[in-house]
Amino acid sequence: MGISPAIERSRIDYARRNCPSPILEPQDVIKKAVVTHGDKLAISCSFGHCSVVVLHMALQVDPKIKVVFNNTGVEYPETYAYRTLLAREWNLNLIETKPIKPFFQCIKEYGFPLIRRKYKNKKRIYGAGTDKPKCCVFLKELPMKQACKEHGIEATLTGLRCAESSVRMFTLAQRGQYYHTSKYGDLWRFHPIGFWTHKQVSDYLAEHNLPVNEIYKKVDRSGCMPCTGFLNWEKQLSKTNLKLYRIVQRMRKTNLLDNYIDFENELLNNCEPRETMQKLVALDQ
Repeated sequence: MGISPAIERSRIDYARRNCPSPILEPQDVIKKAVVTHGDKLAISCSFGHCSVVVLHMALQVDPKIKVVFNNTGVEYPETYAYRTLLAREWNLNLIETKPIKPFFQCIKEYGFPLIRRKYKNKKRIYGAGTDKPKCCVFLKELPMKQACKEHGIEATLTGLRCAESSVRMFTLAQRGQYYHTSKYGDLWRFHPIGFWTHKQVSDYLAEHNLPVNEIYKKVDRSGCMPCTGFLNWEKQLSKTNLKLYRIVQRMRKTNLLDNYIDFENELLNNCEPRETMQKLVALDQ
């Protein structure tokens, strides 16, 4: 399930009220970025709905703009197919990064990602560098930093929207639609649709008759398939790739729903009712 329109509106209203700079229309943000940074500008594109909307807008201003896709190696097959389609049909100047460490090596060394809010306490206790999953660092952040250095990129356009999370809401509220950051080295970041709703994104795709990533016909979220760092990830992964879901749950030493049902049936057939309940309770703990 996506974010409700009411929550979206409240986040957008908060970010707009507190934005430290004048709020510009998306096309004006893109033009400002192009004029200021020229061929040192790129768009960071995940080939999700939002970044593709910004990509389409940017191509109207600069058809040769660099397009950076951080290929984590564990994207949905639909995303890879969509990337290939747009790269061919839109003649993209595509730069594709590779992970510094593969996803499952990161998991072996650092464990599976936690729900993002759980990293707040880690950062408070252990300091900077513990506020995000390590896999994000090795699959996206460090490869992006490397790509910026190799291709002379000093600024990026993104599809980030403040309505997507409270963290992004505060980012836009405190820093505005464009700002300098050291996250990927020495870089400027521009968020043209930072104040847009999900409906505005969908309307833009429909109005311009743009092809869409087929993964959205199955689930609300693209990104890394085996990511465990967002709410309802189990439901999404089991729906899109049951085999991978079972692998992830076994690695996490977590009981699968179907295994639990088989075990429950076995207990019901072979144990006294009181003993059965005790064992089921123990299984849940």
